[in-house]
Amino acid sequence: MKGWQTWTRVAAIVVLVTAASRPGIAPLPTRSVVPPHLGYGVNLRHLSNIASIFAPLDYQWIKVYERFDSMPTEQLPYYVLYRIDINHGDRWLWMDWRPHRPDLDRIRDDVRQIAQDGLGLVDAYEIGNEPNMDWEWMDQPPDPADYVAVLQVAYDAIKEVDPGAIVVSGGLGPVGRIQGTCTANSGEVYSSGNNCSAMDEREYAREMLSRGAGDYFDAFGYHPCGFAYPPELALDELPEHDNGNGFAFRGAEVMHGIMEEFGLGEKPIWATEFGWLRDPSEDGVGWCHGEDDFAGAEWFDLPEVQQADYLTRAFQYADENWPWMGAMFVWALDFQQQGAQCWPGRFFSVRKDNGTEAGAPTLAYSALAAMPKRHGHFGPRLAVEPAGLTFLADVDEPDVFAGTLTVLNTGYQVLTWTVTVAQGMQVTPTLAITTGLQGTPLRVTVDSTGYVTGTFTGAITVTATTTDVLDTPQTVPITLLVVPEVYHVYLPATLRSTP
Repeated sequence: MKGWQTWTRVAAIVVLVTAASRPGIAPLPTRSVVPPHLGYGVNLRHLSNIASIFAPLDYQWIKVYERFDSMPTEQLPYYVLYRIDINHGDRWLWMDWRPHRPDLDRIRDDVRQIAQDGLGLVDAYEIGNEPNMDWEWMDQPPDPADYVAVLQVAYDAIKEVDPGAIVVSGGLGPVGRIQGTCTANSGEVYSSGNNCSAMDEREYAREMLSRGAGDYFDAFGYHPCGFAYPPELALDELPEHDNGNGFAFRGAEVMHGIMEEFGLGEKPIWATEFGWLRDPSEDGVGWCHGEDDFAGAEWFDLPEVQQADYLTRAFQYADENWPWMGAMFVWALDFQQQGAQCWPGRFFSVRKDNGTEAGAPTLAYSALAAMPKRHGHFGPRLAVEPAGLTFLADVDEPDVFAGTLTVLNTGYQVLTWTVTVAQGMQVTPTLAITTGLQGTPLRVTVDSTGYVTGTFTGAITVTATTTDVLDTPQTVPITLLVVPEVYHVYLPATLRSTP
């Protein structure tokens, strides 16, 4: 035994994991090597504007709305996010002539039909809009428990019809640090963050996730509005009058932190609405500053040139600093004729009202079209965990050793795979299965019979059978270490210390 390291195994552990770090929790790459991950998108009011004013932007994504009956009728050369609304009267149970709570059976049926209509036409579905505010709840108090129930039935209905569709939770609206209590539809009383009209988006997110919402979305929706501030401004640099509300684009970082608190840091956040408000004076209607429709928005409207600058810088900042950010949808492209003349949504739009549905370009529209873009990938991405298997065997006690790999999809949609064993190598492992779906365990066995002391290698190759998959194929090393003797060290179940 001279010259050999004494090999030790703890209890009955015989599989050593090599390079077993999870893809999602590995150290973040440096800024210079962050791969493209953003989806460039806009909120679209009129499908008729796709060819004329959307296409020149060189964007990938459009967000369309159930409320505007804007389901595409043909497959588009772009990704489509379709927003499904909760606040339809016929999707609610009523009591004493008032809406009481969502009708989950009706929502399930409606969403299933929407997914069938959108099969091959829609790539992603957003479930609701700003569910932390009462307008999504027929003016009833926003209740995270009810929303998680809605999200679950919607997710299941969509995946039943279209397993590859991306489900996005309804983008939470930034309402700030609300104080107060409210008895919600579930009968529960929330001790903080809910004044019955709106609920603190951070508390709402925590309530959602604590109730298991993470099992029912592929991406977490949030609306990181920039308000009056540049996109790079940190929350601790906001002026004192912000009062801790975090009204800034980088509020998205807090949401990512909350996701990490619940072990969901690997799931992306989608900015399903974000933007900066243009001063109505730039559109010749400066008198809106004195109108009720514009009340409350005066403090964060900006000159047109600043709107353009902040929007393009926001994409750049997210691209360089937020590898967890997925699709980002500018609010908005062509809402310049929507609502009352002084409705703020008109001035978030990057088109000005000129009497047509297409409108006239703003400086922001031109800047968004001209800015550099690094389009992310919204198909599957293959990953194998752990990255390799090592088996430790005693030369005098040959045995069959088993380990398990998991084939993951760290991207979107659905991934299927096949696996083969490399021939002509020192180790030829046996596989329990040779094909599977993402998340399926892959059991690998190695028989050490006939091996002398030494290190012996083999490999298997996992290849995606779905199309348009990144990081495929992947070769997984299988190593057999045969040693003169394996010493067993057994640790006590309980370690006691005396005072």
